[in-house]
Amino acid sequence: MAENEQAQEKTEEPTQRRLEKAREDGDVLSSKEMLVFASGVSALIIIGALGLFSKGVLDAWGSLFIFSNPDELLTAKFAKGWSGYAIVLSGAAIFGIPTMLFIILTQSFVGNGLSFNPKGFSFKVEKLNIIKGLGRIFSVKGLVELIKAIAKVVFLTAVVITFLWFSLTRIVYLNVGSLDDGIAVLYRLLILFILSILIVLCLIAIGDYIWSRHSWLQKLRMSRQDMKEEFKETEGSPEVKSRMRRLQMEASQKAMQNAQAVEQVKDATVIITNPTHFAVAIRYDQELEDVPVILAMGKDILAKRIIEQADIHGKTVVRSPTLARALYYSGEVGGAISERLYAAVASILAYVYQLERGIDASLNDVEVPADMVFDEFGKPGEVS
Repeated sequence: MAENEQAQEKTEEPTQRRLEKAREDGDVLSSKEMLVFASGVSALIIIGALGLFSKGVLDAWGSLFIFSNPDELLTAKFAKGWSGYAIVLSGAAIFGIPTMLFIILTQSFVGNGLSFNPKGFSFKVEKLNIIKGLGRIFSVKGLVELIKAIAKVVFLTAVVITFLWFSLTRIVYLNVGSLDDGIAVLYRLLILFILSILIVLCLIAIGDYIWSRHSWLQKLRMSRQDMKEEFKETEGSPEVKSRMRRLQMEASQKAMQNAQAVEQVKDATVIITNPTHFAVAIRYDQELEDVPVILAMGKDILAKRIIEQADIHGKTVVRSPTLARALYYSGEVGGAISERLYAAVASILAYVYQLERGIDASLNDVEVPADMVFDEFGKPGEVS
């Protein structure tokens, strides 16, 4: 029980496959404060760039309210209205598009690339669970969010108060001098104010990124059982792989053993064939063994080699498909034949001995027990 609980504890760092699967499911690292900071940086850059041609924008905007005579107020209001609408849309595009692109680039940096998956936007019923909702509010994550909110209020308030304290004199005397001078002062103060805010947001964003990454990796941690399951999915079950290796090794050893056994065909008493798909070399020497022994056997190419060796050494080859398959699927190289096949093999040996003595003999049908009849694939078959 304790081992099972330990196996279920998520103590292991997420694997690369786990991280990739999370990305596929739309679960990527994200930091809200980094996105807020990115928005502020883009705003600062845009406002700084606008300072280069702000006079032209203001002049264009001011021209919308200049009329040469009262009648023009009625006739030109639609044209000037559309012009004003175009200026507003242009300003929105100038501000909005770069800001959006900058936020996307920031998310790409934070999340190690962009990932769009519909699963991330799918509706989940469990999110409506009030109990779980309260649990999220009073969880560690909720506490961290509260601390971040308090820190933002405190530090940003401090920045605003400090900025106003040092800039109050310049703001009070804005009415001294021309309009252009006042606008220039306001512009510099705005840049300085945004820059001060960004310094605070940058510090908060760095802290939020570190915490978000830590929380995200903690959420993706894996138990030992998870690691085993993932290994099975990617590499295959260790038990299956071990069994496959064992079967391959056994097959290789058997093939090597059969290949070496071909050399023993020269000592065989008879070769029983299918006639070409199976070949079994049998030796029966009463001085060496009490029962017939299989010296070599093979299928297809190996069977052909056994028959070739039999021809080279002048061994008798007897065609008996049913008996050849029965010997092949019931016996082993170097082992005795099955007791169920004694009678069938004895009839073959008697036929061979008659041939060796010069007796003109004929081979009768060899009877093989019904449960020892196999087809070419080793499945129970009919006598052929």
